[in-house]
Amino acid sequence: SVGEGVTELKPGDKVLPIFTGECGQCRHCKSEESNMCDLLRINTDRGTMLNDGKTRFSKDGKPIYHFLGTSTFSEYTVVHSGCVAKINPDAPLDKVCVLSCGISTGMGATLNVAKPKKGMSVAVFGLGAVGLAAAEGARIAGASRIIGIDLNESRANEAKKFGVTEFVNPKDH
Repeated sequence: SVGEGVTELKPGDKVLPIFTGECGQCRHCKSEESNMCDLLRINTDRGTMLNDGKTRFSKDGKPIYHFLGTSTFSEYTVVHSGCVAKINPDAPLDKVCVLSCGISTGMGATLNVAKPKKGMSVAVFGLGAVGLAAAEGARIAGASRIIGIDLNESRANEAKKFGVTEFVNPKDH
């Protein structure tokens, strides 16, 4: 469902929650270099809705506060419209759920912030979801050498699927 005053979304839209929301109006949202929105940036202390400072859920009469403004560990949630990204209605939710955080964070950091040029060498520290997405972003950008660095040796083969050309385990050095 969609709350009062929300015009960019309609009931039934498929969305992904994003805890680094974007108001679309502040200097950071309008910048190509930052997504640290003045209004919706990550705020671990904000457990209520911005418009009225209240929670939307309770248990036994006690308020349940948001976690990172999205409460994505719950079956249902209520969020500011700037903390969701509308996606293709045909997208399979069981597949795109990982795009909400890990993939967009890693790939976005590489393509939009680091901006490696074709032929460059790139090092990625940590090859979890965010790191693999960063490696994929480097591959898309045309990096010739993508060095994946992780303490977990078992991630080496999987990382190659995401463009990592060399794997380094710091424990070996």
